[in-house]
Amino acid sequence: MLPSTLSSSACLPSLVIDRRGCQRLRIILACLILLSLAGVGYAGLPLHWQAAAGLLVVCAGLSELRHASPHSPHFVGRIALAPGGPCLVWLGAAADAPVPVAVTRFWFLPGIAAGLAFEAADRRRFTAILFRDRVPPDSWRRLAVLLRHPSAAVKTARLT
Repeated sequence: MLPSTLSSSACLPSLVIDRRGCQRLRIILACLILLSLAGVGYAGLPLHWQAAAGLLVVCAGLSELRHASPHSPHFVGRIALAPGGPCLVWLGAAADAPVPVAVTRFWFLPGIAAGLAFEAADRRRFTAILFRDRVPPDSWRRLAVLLRHPSAAVKTARLT
C-alpha cells in the first residue's frame, strides 16, 4: 500500500513517515489546557468572566485533543512525500486509503519539531506535527530538504 515511486533523479525515493504511535502531542495539549486554566484563574477577573474564559479554554482544548486522537477522521497517521508527485496522507486509525494532498504551509522548530498543513482537492484541511526523535534521522534530513526546495520536490500549489 505504500508508494514506492522514485523521483526523476532516481536519488530520492518517496519519503514515508508513520505517525500512528506518537502520543506526545496529546500530552502537550493536555498540559497547555491546564496551564491556560491556571492563567485564567490567576488573572484576577470577576468570577463570571473567569468561568466564561475557563469554559472557552476547555472547549477549545478538548476540540484540539479530539483532532489529535488517532481515532479521529482528521488524524494524519502516515505521510508520503513523493518528489515531483502528489503527497499522500492516510487518515484515521485504520489508514486504509490514501488521500492525495498538497502541502500548503510548513514550519520547523530546529532540532525539535516540524509542522505540516495539507489541503485535499475537496478543500479538506489536515495538519501534522512531527517530532524529530520520532522520525528516523535520515528521514528528518530528507524532509527538511524536500520542504526547503518545493519546486524540485513537493508541490505546494492547490490540487485541481
